[in-house]
Order: sequence, then structure tokens, then C-alpha cells
Amino acid sequence: MLEKAKLKWLSIIPPVWGELECQFNPSELTIKKETKWAGEPSPSFNSPYLQFAGGESATYSLELFFDSYSAANGPKDVRVFTNQLLTLTLRGAGYSMFLLPYASPPTVTFVWGKIKLFDAVVSSVTIKFILFAPDGTPIRAKASVEFTQNELFGDDIIPAQNPTSRTDPRKTRIAHARQRLDQIAYEEYGDSRYWRVLAEANGMDDPFQLVDGQILVVPQDI
Repeated sequence: MLEKAKLKWLSIIPPVWGELECQFNPSELTIKKETKWAGEPSPSFNSPYLQFAGGESATYSLELFFDSYSAANGPKDVRVFTNQLLTLTLRGAGYSMFLLPYASPPTVTFVWGKIKLFDAVVSSVTIKFILFAPDGTPIRAKASVEFTQNELFGDDIIPAQNPTSRTDPRKTRIAHARQRLDQIAYEEYGDSRYWRVLAEANGMDDPFQLVDGQILVVPQDI
């Protein structure tokens, strides 16, 4: 069963909580933790003796992909998805407006199956629109999101399961030039939006790039 990654958020502003389901599961998760060490140089030694001076907030970053190219009734505006990310940088997840100026942006927790990271705030969102409909509507985007640890209790940054330990079973199939990746994604996964999974596994950027007899790698654990 496919587990979808989620960003769960909490706020003091009603509706108090919510979640953003990732349209596609991330292919990478980068966690960073820095500590401070202090020491004074001594002419008697080649390097100073260091003493622990405290830890910095841990951070993690995600690369997320959004696509409305194969949406029902034609492509729709991909900002339907990306704007949800931006609300995580706003006071009260965008609900407070100017009514409660003391409100802060929500606390966010990344959850993916057995992985649950530390509580954090969204410190940066960079959205790159990479495909547009003929009328200029953005229909595909990539987002780089950075999170900074913000926990009231505890400072455990160790996820329940190392994401690099995930297995990557896959199969192959032969394609022909009249097929498209979104069609194959629907046949394999029951959802045409997963064409990007096939594209990344096969080093392709264009869903119409298939040729007769091409062997496609089809990841099974997504």
C-alpha cells in the first residue's frame, strides 16, 4: 500500500490544525544538525581543547514536485497545490490576517509512514514553475522547502526509520512510440500523475519521449 508523505501543522488560530499531503513522495530527505564548540588557542598545543558550547536547531529540507498536466478535464492551475505550501509561512497558516498580530506561522511535522521528524517551522519556500499551458497557466512546479527545529519539549532529531534504508523493488516493461508516460503510470499505479516517478527512474523529462521497443524501469515502492 502506498504511504503518502504529509506535512502536519498546528496553530493557535482556528482551525488549529491541518495537513498537506504531498502530491508525490519526495525522493530525498536531507537532515542537518550543527553544534557549537569553543576553545582558546595555546602556544603549547597545535589545536585548542574544545568544550561543548551548545547545539543549534536542527534543519531538514525537501524537494517536492507538483503536476496538474494530466488533471481531469484538462490541465488546471498547479498553484492549487503550491499555495498550500506558502500558507505554512504565514501567521496562523494564513487564517489570522491582521486580527491577531501576535500569532506565528504554524509548527509543522513531516510524517511519512514510520518516519516522523521533529517539530519545525518552515524557514524557506522556493517555488519554480517549469511548465505552462498555452494561456500562461502554470501546470507543473518544483518546490524547495527548508524547515528549522522548533520544539518546546525535547530535542530528539532522530527519525524512527532511516529513509536510506527503504528498499527499492522495481520491474521493467517495453513501451512503444504511441504511448505516453502518464498512460503507463495509470496502468501501473492507478494514477496518471505518477508519470514523473517513471520519468525520474528512466532519466526522462518529456512524457511524449517514448520510442518503439524502449525498456522502462517501473519502480514498485513509491
